[in-house]
Amino acid sequence: MSFTYRQGDADDLAAVYQLNCDSFPESWSLEGLKDALESGYELLICMDRESLAGYLLSHDVLDEVHIMQVAVAPAYRRKGIAKQLSQHLLDTKQGSVLLLEVRESNRPAQSLYAKLGFAHSGIRKAYYVAEDENGARENAVLMSCQNS
Repeated sequence: MSFTYRQGDADDLAAVYQLNCDSFPESWSLEGLKDALESGYELLICMDRESLAGYLLSHDVLDEVHIMQVAVAPAYRRKGIAKQLSQHLLDTKQGSVLLLEVRESNRPAQSLYAKLGFAHSGIRKAYYVAEDENGARENAVLMSCQNS
């Protein structure tokens, strides 16, 4: 596998949308992703030749950078893609506070972000929709990193 990382644009949205739907029960609509890009959100993507391996969607608000989504296609998981996408954001957003929320049950993501310098900063109760129709809403763990 030969991964390349680049800024994403409107031409990438169909593949990003599909991966978004495959990765999150609370997926965004294609129109929502398009609106996000048009309003200044940044999309960083990882490609394996012509296939989308993963992406990171972020939004700058003054001196804060909000990581909105990180998704990696199942065939490419556990290969360091989420780490590389996140590290790229850290490298390019010096002087910012980076913020994110992650499902309380997603221990691998919490561990990854802790290794990158993020610390737990709070909990949002019942933030995420249930993974299945019988489940309860899940808490979000808030994490932040002062990137200086």
